[in-house]
Parts: sequence; structure tokens; C-alpha cells
Amino acid sequence: MEIDYNRKLSFLLVDDVQVHRFLMASGIERINPFIKLDQASGVNEAIEKLSSNTYHAVISDWSMPDGGGAELVRWMRARHHFQRVAFIMISGKNKNEDIIKAFMEHEVDAYVVKPFKAQNLLDKVMSAVDKRQK
Repeated sequence: MEIDYNRKLSFLLVDDVQVHRFLMASGIERINPFIKLDQASGVNEAIEKLSSNTYHAVISDWSMPDGGGAELVRWMRARHHFQRVAFIMISGKNKNEDIIKAFMEHEVDAYVVKPFKAQNLLDKVMSAVDKRQK
């Protein structure tokens, strides 16, 4: 996927493990340093940031102590003004039923299995953002 450095994009990274957020952020920044990245350590902090900022995508871990990605995407999809925000689920769960559940029940736009390469993550995020923006 070709990178458009003129495109002003903003992503929210949500994971309870700080090193995971750091790795995602540093990988994305290495590929495209012009993407604005914000971080949250859990669902409650993510909801606070979503309530006061605008993002093109949310990249969230599935399992977190305060509810996880499923709870966060449910909260977002219940609010009309988040319908154009892409939601990318990150998880160590790689069973087909987990992936199908994420798409069918939780309306995620992309599912990325850990471990992953930064370029693969960014490709999926950009594809999801493009689909949601149409």
C-alpha cells in the first residue's frame, strides 16, 4: 500500500500493556511519522479520549482488565458519531470462531493476530479507515 504523507490521520491505540502500545506506536511512526497517535491504557481512558478528540481509527487489544476491545467497540457502535471511525481488534486469539465473532457480533473492521508486523497492522488500519470513510 502506498503511503500518502499528506493525509492527516489520527489513531487511538488502546492496550493495558504499555510495551505493546509502545511497539505499535513505534512501528507505525517508523512507517509514517505524520500519523498522530494517542494512547489509552484501558476502556475507560479510551472512552474519555474518544469523547474529547477525533480519531480516524481505534486499534484495541481484545482482552483488558476493564472490559476489553469488545466492550469498547460496542460503546462506539452505539453512538452515531463513531460510525465512520474504523475499529481494529488486536488479539492473541487466533481461532476462527474468535475472529468470526469479532466481525459478526462486534462489528470490527479488521482483526490482527499477535504477533504481527507493523506494516501488516498499518495496511489493515488504512484499509479499514478507507472503507469507513466511504
